Amino acid sequence: MESAGDNVFVNQGIEAALFDRMKDGEAALYLWRNANAVVIGRNQDAYAECRVDALESDGGLLARRLSGGGAVWHDEGNLNFTFLAREKEADKDKNFRIVLSALSALGINAELGGRNDLYLNGAKSGGNAYFRRGGTVLHHGTLLVTTRRDAVARYLTPSEEKLESKAVKSVAARVAPLSDVLPDITVEAVSAALKAAFEAAYPGAEKRVLSPVELGAAEVIEKTGMFASDEWRYGKRGKYNVRVKTELFGESAVLKARVVGGVTEEAEVFSDSLDADAVVAVNAALSGGDAPASAREQADRLLGELKNV
Repeated sequence: MESAGDNVFVNQGIEAALFDRMKDGEAALYLWRNANAVVIGRNQDAYAECRVDALESDGGLLARRLSGGGAVWHDEGNLNFTFLAREKEADKDKNFRIVLSALSALGINAELGGRNDLYLNGAKSGGNAYFRRGGTVLHHGTLLVTTRRDAVARYLTPSEEKLESKAVKSVAARVAPLSDVLPDITVEAVSAALKAAFEAAYPGAEKRVLSPVELGAAEVIEKTGMFASDEWRYGKRGKYNVRVKTELFGESAVLKARVVGGVTEEAEVFSDSLDADAVVAVNAALSGGDAPASAREQADRLLGELKNV
């Protein structure tokens, strides 16, 4: 399926509706483009990852996805792909082979690196993230085709640690659109190559183009509204007075809390971990909600760190 619109919230709503419709034995490819937007990971701090005021004053949109991972810039030079399948059929390696095969057919030799990122001449040309629930697996990613470097640098604010880990001095230097090596490339050409590679990987598969109406108009509208809501996009923005750099699941994280008279009244951990649900569970434990024992252990450890501040 390929979206005809460029509104990030509608496209997210369609993606989520497709996710809910997947049946055993099915595999789907969804292609979509957004007008100017910054899309952050499920557990990221919007204002730490993005210059939100600048983005919105320029007419861009802040969006938050279901999956984990880091913040990415979307514009109409950026092609987004989503692979969907039930757990028995889900195959991340096969998905990556499809993407690399599509690019190879266009004469582009890209490679995987980092946390399942796509690289071109040592710079990032796309990222990937994952979400699973109820036996269905979603693998989505971005391909920077003709994306503007100046926009990436203007709106995204990665930490100094992230830049240092890539041995670069600016966020713009981290990215490399496919047009760097193939100046005449178009999003339409990449889209066609992806569809051809997907069909080759699933010979005999039924080809269907589903409209939002066929997906369930009411469901798409409801999900679009959720993704567009301020509560979902910006987070609760608690009145925190303590900020601690920490680690969660082997990755860097930031713990924010409101501490009054030595008592922690509220706490929340932010992370670009790819395991979004695990971080959600830790935050549930930090707020006193139901959470697995493993999440409560992590929450207790984090709260213990506040005693040393």
